[in-house]
Amino acid sequence: MVIDSLTNWGSYKTLVPYFEEAMEFALQKADCPAGRYDCGTLPEGQVYLLIQEGDTASYEDGLVEAHRRYMDVQIILSGGETVYYADIAGLKEAVAYDDKKDILFFEKAGQPLRITEGMFYAAFPQDGHMPCRHLDGPGRYRKLVVKIRVAS
Repeated sequence: MVIDSLTNWGSYKTLVPYFEEAMEFALQKADCPAGRYDCGTLPEGQVYLLIQEGDTASYEDGLVEAHRRYMDVQIILSGGETVYYADIAGLKEAVAYDDKKDILFFEKAGQPLRITEGMFYAAFPQDGHMPCRHLDGPGRYRKLVVKIRVAS
């Protein structure tokens, strides 16, 4: 997992194919309403964007998630969240992999990491993460979730 200030995202532009294009696309859409946006300038299915907003939830109400085909780049636009991180090796699966949604869930685990406005994190397929959590009571967030295909 990579965690950094959004001002440094360019340092990672060679991390995976289409990272630079995906970030530029996402940041251009930052003021759009919540929803899904496809990146039409790249080959179909390589990059898409989810704009999410809501209230954080407690650790007790969540599960660790992971993806097989896409990495997540989650950019906090306003507010903040605590994300719990755990390598999925050795975690106990709680909900089987859903191929259509590219997601599987594991039992609760991980270390809490505070992500605030102007920060981003990149979660690869081995990076279990439980996003949108709080430690000291609920808070609001608005974020971009950039999905970049990294596996077939």
